[in-house]
Amino acid sequence: MGVYLDGWLEELVISLSAVLLVIYVRFQWGYQYWKKKGVQYVEPSVPFGNMGKSILGLENYGNLLRDLYEKTKGKRFVGLYSILHPVLLVRDPELIRQILIKDFGSFHERGVYLDYEEPLNRQLFFLPSSEWRHRRVKLTPAFTSGKLKGMFQMIQQCGRELAEVATEFASRRSSVEVREMVARYTTDVIVSVGFGLESDCQRNPDAVFRGWGRRVFAPDLKSSFGFRLNFISPLLADLLRIKGGFTEVSSYFRKMIADNVEYREKNNVTKKDFIDLLMQLKNKGFVEGDKMENGKNTEKTYFPLEDLAAESFGFFIAGFETSSTTISSSLYELALHEDIQKELQQEIDSVLVRHDGNITYDAITEMSYLDKVVSETLRKHPPLPFLNRDCTEPYKIPDSDVVVDKGTGIVISLFGLHYDPEHFPDPERYDPERFSEEMKAKRHPYVYLPFGDGLHSCIGMRLGLLQSKVGLVNILSKCSVRPTENTTRHITYNTRSILLLPTKEIELRFVKRS
Repeated sequence: MGVYLDGWLEELVISLSAVLLVIYVRFQWGYQYWKKKGVQYVEPSVPFGNMGKSILGLENYGNLLRDLYEKTKGKRFVGLYSILHPVLLVRDPELIRQILIKDFGSFHERGVYLDYEEPLNRQLFFLPSSEWRHRRVKLTPAFTSGKLKGMFQMIQQCGRELAEVATEFASRRSSVEVREMVARYTTDVIVSVGFGLESDCQRNPDAVFRGWGRRVFAPDLKSSFGFRLNFISPLLADLLRIKGGFTEVSSYFRKMIADNVEYREKNNVTKKDFIDLLMQLKNKGFVEGDKMENGKNTEKTYFPLEDLAAESFGFFIAGFETSSTTISSSLYELALHEDIQKELQQEIDSVLVRHDGNITYDAITEMSYLDKVVSETLRKHPPLPFLNRDCTEPYKIPDSDVVVDKGTGIVISLFGLHYDPEHFPDPERYDPERFSEEMKAKRHPYVYLPFGDGLHSCIGMRLGLLQSKVGLVNILSKCSVRPTENTTRHITYNTRSILLLPTKEIELRFVKRS
């Protein structure tokens, strides 16, 4: 018996050793890819390549890419590996312009894998190019300045309530965790302009929509790993069928949208909100204001209810979290820089005087210093700190002999670009004047890309900026914001999230303006 066991164990050890040797050789062969291409690369580690800390949830992906960007100073592009998948980190602003704009046809896929068996995953951001192009065209009229003006009063109503909440905190002289406070505001905005409903999040911390928002952006370990892997290593996610997305909230949202649509159609209810615009696509095949030819829409596309629900959910998740991060980060920076806050308040006061004290769409557009403040906040705190694409055909990099193969991942570190001292001197300093017309003219335009650019740029950029500015103006017209002794002076980021979400609460206090 002893001899038998010894023989069995010996065979097991030999078999495992052979398997490990094959795996090791496979990785070593795979990690020669960039060397054979003549591309300088960052030395990878088995088995995760250059992405191990982020895949394992030990470092935020945006931070990891920023570190790699900074370590490869002076390079136009550099080779990386996501497990065995070759990825090109592009650093050169002019090459970034080529990829996003001029040669978009060679990089039209985002390079993200999601399980499309889950209906809510079939939203614009995640769709493959074959479906994305057409849907983008049909949805674009829903985000014009004219449509936003029609939604403005709903946004401003939420903004007034935000000012009331801030004033109440000021009266109590109590500190507040601003990320949660403004997340309730942005949730109210998105539910109002998106679904025509009242979510009452600002007065009710346990409101239904706020609860779903927390679940989406604070998922369990399994869900967060799946979603992270779908961005960092989509090929492995596809191979292993690791699902990423929002299956835990699917039933609620699909039923909510279906009930909302049924009620409106049955009772002939029309509102100037996002659901109304999507219902036009569902029933007419186009959004009013879409390009017309000879009095007729050039091409009709009828949205099934499932796609309507998916786009509505995409509107919800993209609309409240990114804007709440922008507002809370702005308040944080303004609390630490009272001189900048004072200058902004002076602009707000002077513009509102010209508009009889009313916060209007036109008043917001007149606030040029506010625009600089929000732009500088997005430079320092970009909610999504990277852009990713897939090469869809062999591509010769201009002014080089390198040909990028089809299927190669492309990644652009916005965090790296935004903190590069060659583009933004003294990058840790908060300075809205970086975005004066004079300073912008001196800079390459593709070193600042908080919303991306080109055909894949953020379709909701205007709405996101508008609700952020409305929130800031309502607060700062009534209150000043100050740090407390517990206010962090160095923000660290959640290592399990793709977005730049602070690990610590941002505690501030409000002071009533006299």
